[in-house]
Amino acid sequence: MVKTAEVVIIGGGIAGAAVAYNLAKLGLRDVVLVEKDFLAAGSTGRCGGGMRQQWSTRTNILLAKHSIEAFRNFKEEFGQDIHFREGGYLLVAYTDAMVSEFRTNIALQNSLGVNTRLITPDEVKKISPILDTRNLLAASFGPTDGVANPFLAVKGYADRARDMGVRIFTRTEVTGFKTNGSRVKAVATTAGEISTRWVVCAAGAWSGLIGKMLGIDIPVVPYRHQIMVTEPLEVVHPCMVIDLYHNIYFSQAEVGSFISGQTDKDEPPSFNTRNNSKFLVEISRKLVYHAPVLRNVRVIRQWAGLYEVTPDAQPIIGRVPKFENFLLATGFSGHGFMLAPAVGLLIAEDIIYGKPRLLPIDEMSIGRFKKGEITREKNVV
Repeated sequence: MVKTAEVVIIGGGIAGAAVAYNLAKLGLRDVVLVEKDFLAAGSTGRCGGGMRQQWSTRTNILLAKHSIEAFRNFKEEFGQDIHFREGGYLLVAYTDAMVSEFRTNIALQNSLGVNTRLITPDEVKKISPILDTRNLLAASFGPTDGVANPFLAVKGYADRARDMGVRIFTRTEVTGFKTNGSRVKAVATTAGEISTRWVVCAAGAWSGLIGKMLGIDIPVVPYRHQIMVTEPLEVVHPCMVIDLYHNIYFSQAEVGSFISGQTDKDEPPSFNTRNNSKFLVEISRKLVYHAPVLRNVRVIRQWAGLYEVTPDAQPIIGRVPKFENFLLATGFSGHGFMLAPAVGLLIAEDIIYGKPRLLPIDEMSIGRFKKGEITREKNVV
């Protein structure tokens, strides 16, 4: 283990890897990333791989817009194929209130340069003939939304970061900190202590535990999120479907398997990532409701991961008031994979230039919770 580093990044998921790469790209290469398990072992490696720009808040839309552009160009920049596909996202509406909300969201998305539109059930059927649209009123469609492989994306970021001098240590857990006034001076780990000028917390659902070591309340709460995978079928469904009304999302992978997931909204917060049969029953019924043709398809796999949920379901990005050199890239509420390219650049810019240049992040500051200045993101499943 090294003794010193300009920057120590905590967390080896997509957010931490993106921060490491962008720091090195901007010229700061004395960077150490520590991960208590293996890279992408947490929420990144357990997500559904989707990415969309169909959000209800300005900042999330802009973060997603930049991130999808980065994923679109990923193979060219990194030499790593992440299986990126722009199959689009359908957000389906079953009530008049949802239709009205989608219209408002689409107007905001369009004003920020995102090409989304409200479509009819007949148009939905043309996009994916297997969908049952009889009870559907409309859908919000984003043709440039898509999916990619989270493990390959982390690999791309990590490999290029290493090539530029970033040191990555797995199986290395943070155990504490040394501070001096308003600065964090060192990070203690199971492999030794690292003196540093900057610390970035990208620890996902475990960020609250990291905060407690410094006496900081980082308002992220872990909730179990489960995913089911079916046997491979002929590829007939090009898009990701999100149904906020029935609490499900699903897509079909390139190999033909259907991937569907949900968060158990009645389950209390925990770090539980065990599977259960109750989820399989619920998600199977919902999937067949949307696509009856899948009634007799076999399930081959399931897993569980964690959403790190904030009070407004929006990420926490930037510095904390108590320690001027401690930055957060967390609280993604289940959407860290799709927002990480933008967040990684923003954090790197804040460290290198003294403030982010890509876009303002004041609305994402941890201080918003104390001030009560929050706007809840509505498009979360």
